[in-house]
Amino acid sequence: MRRRQVLGGLAAAPFAPVRALAGATRRFRMGSTRWPPDLTLTALGRVERFLRDDADMAAPMILGGVPWQDAEAEAPFSHALMAELGWKAPAGHPVLLSLGALDTARTGLAPLYALRDNQPLPADWAARDFDDPAVIRAYSRFCLRAVETMRPDWLALGVEVNILRHAAPDRWPAYLRLHRAAYAAVKDRHPDLPVLVTIAAQHFMGMADRADPADQAAALAEIAPHADMIGYSIYPHLSRDVPDPIPPGFYDPLLEAAARARLPCAISESGTASGPVRYGWATLDGSPERQVQATETLFQTATEGDMAFVVNWTSHDYPALLARLPEDGQDLAGLWVSTGILDGTGGEKAVTRLWRDWLARPVG
Repeated sequence: MRRRQVLGGLAAAPFAPVRALAGATRRFRMGSTRWPPDLTLTALGRVERFLRDDADMAAPMILGGVPWQDAEAEAPFSHALMAELGWKAPAGHPVLLSLGALDTARTGLAPLYALRDNQPLPADWAARDFDDPAVIRAYSRFCLRAVETMRPDWLALGVEVNILRHAAPDRWPAYLRLHRAAYAAVKDRHPDLPVLVTIAAQHFMGMADRADPADQAAALAEIAPHADMIGYSIYPHLSRDVPDPIPPGFYDPLLEAAARARLPCAISESGTASGPVRYGWATLDGSPERQVQATETLFQTATEGDMAFVVNWTSHDYPALLARLPEDGQDLAGLWVSTGILDGTGGEKAVTRLWRDWLARPVG
């Protein structure tokens, strides 16, 4: 009841973040990925400062693919990949490491991470399905070596896997076999490491791409026995079906799904645009007020769900980085350009005060 009253008040007055009360605590950690606002040392340094000063966890993601051939052959990984895996979080910050065998569209095998990331798959690998023995060996070995190098506190073994179930359902059984094998390999060697599978919330709730909630629930039921936690990725501005402001209890179906699976859950990715977003011919709504209200809703959801962490995907807005990207990729990357807690130069936004107020609460 308390959460519904709080969210009801926020819905009526979305401009006003709730100031941390004396003695108030939070149960969850707060952090971001290492996505940079620009490709400069100064910009990279801003991310490191954010993680040090404005977060108490970190969530690095290997976004550029899998070293399929090197992992299967147990050969050394490239310098670029080892630099990512060798990154160290600020002292005292637990780490969520996210890996994935799916491509960006969540319909096929992830690209190749060779001398650099996002390389085309060799022809023989492009022809393989998820449950091909070579794919299972390579991905399992990659996950193990990543864990042994970075030593994370949580491992996400798959990212937004429910989108595959919707977009390419014929490939889901093969992917499920890959996930089961990789999960078993990690747990055999690291039995105490919590392993997540992450779920795209708007698809799961039937609010994106006309996904069927019943089918999405069936997919989660099939994969949940091979996970220790569920991580939800939540981007309210990407779906016109998400009301603004977000009403009390809106995310209850996510908490209920985790309860049915008898698994704890967390928010492994999130973000709301603080300004309008253009995607092709369409304009998606965004505003500072909506970002504040949606972020507060997530914090209250995490409180009710006794979640381990809330990750805002990017620490900073990144218009400078967006301008550097190839023109054919700017539409997609632009969907999240204004979802940072700080602006691209490190300046404060409306959501910054809310974030810092919650961060100031001791972790209970």
